[in-house]
Amino acid sequence: MKVILTQDVEKLGHAMDVVVVKDGYARNYLMPRQMAMTATKSALANLEHLKKIEEGKQAKLRAGALEQAAKLEGQTLAFEDANVGEGGRLYGSYGTANIAKAIAEQFGVEVERRQIALDSDIRSEGFYSVPVKLYRDVIVDLKVKVGNPSEEVAPAATEAAPATEEVAA
Repeated sequence: MKVILTQDVEKLGHAMDVVVVKDGYARNYLMPRQMAMTATKSALANLEHLKKIEEGKQAKLRAGALEQAAKLEGQTLAFEDANVGEGGRLYGSYGTANIAKAIAEQFGVEVERRQIALDSDIRSEGFYSVPVKLYRDVIVDLKVKVGNPSEEVAPAATEAAPATEEVAA
C-alpha cells in the first residue's frame, strides 16, 4: 500500500515521504496513530504544496537547533552536589530527566529528555560524554561531570553512551 507519512517514522522515512508498506502495517499501526495517510490522487497533488510549507518549518527548526548547539558546544554540565559513597558510587543516579533539567538551569537551553541519548543512568562519579540530538542531523556531545572526580580518573570513566556521529554546528 502506498502511504504519505505525516510525521517522521524511524527506519521508514521522514514526514511528507511517499513510501510503500504492507497493508496491515499501514491499517493497523500507521493510520490509527495518525502517522500516515493513504496516497490518493488528490493527496499526492496536495503533497507538493504541503512540502513547501513543511520545508519552511523545518528550516526554522534547524536554525533554532544550530543556535542551541552553539550554546552547548564545548560546555561541561556539572553535578557537583552528587552524593558519592565509597568507591565512587552514587547514592541514586542521574538520568535523562535530570540532565535535561540541568541543561535548562545551567545553560538556558530547553531540551526534552528524549533528545538525550543516554544508554543507562549515570551511577558513579566521573566524566561522561552524553550525545544530545537537537535536530535530525544536529548532535552535540555534552561533557557531564558527576561529583568531584580526580583528573587522573577522568579518561577511564567516559563510558556513559556509545560514540555517535557528530555534526558540527
